[in-house]
Amino acid sequence: MKANKNEGSMASNEARILKIEVNHINSALLRIEKKLDMLESDMKHRFDKIESSTSLGFRDLHNRLWSNFLWLMTMIIGLAGLLAHAQHWI
Repeated sequence: MKANKNEGSMASNEARILKIEVNHINSALLRIEKKLDMLESDMKHRFDKIESSTSLGFRDLHNRLWSNFLWLMTMIIGLAGLLAHAQHWI
């Protein structure tokens, strides 16, 4: 069966449309990839900033806990000494 003249032009039009769509899809995928790369670098920067601030916060909290522990031990030893002196144990 012979191809009609219009059928040949429709095939070439479809091929052109297909090329245009493929180019559009490729460019859209490249834009999406660039946006994802920018988002990834931005998130890494934010997480690094959060990590540095929390490490400082944990260090401060750790120092404060040790300070409170030392004050508590000093108070317990002082009260034990006061109790021992009041009971004439020492």
